[in-house]
Amino acid sequence: MIYSILKAVHIIAMVIWIVGMSTICLYFSKPNIEFLKALKSYDRMVTTPAMLLVWIFGILLAVQGGWFGSGWLWAKLFLVLIMSCLHGMLTGRLRRHSIDLDVKVEPKAQTLLLIGLILFVGIVILVTTKLF
Repeated sequence: MIYSILKAVHIIAMVIWIVGMSTICLYFSKPNIEFLKALKSYDRMVTTPAMLLVWIFGILLAVQGGWFGSGWLWAKLFLVLIMSCLHGMLTGRLRRHSIDLDVKVEPKAQTLLLIGLILFVGIVILVTTKLF
């Protein structure tokens, strides 16, 4: 029962995190000053805490499952670390946009969105198949 609850919270937090990161990437594709303040607040109050919950509950699940000796878990942790860095980079860009009120389209936003989605797919494949 506890495992199921941990897993549910982990998955919910991951979905919220991915949606928040995707929204930031979409904002950079078509920036809007009115939306910027709300997005920055949402990131600080929802997306970033969701990322922290993903880490906390993911580690709890790995401890409970005894998976720290598994190669798939270390590969997953590596991908989640890259995704966390991507989130930090997006948050930093969002902060700079709110300070400068610079409403320029960032051409790399779609690439960052694609990278985030590829990381997400890789993580899901590793978790569901436990390849190695």
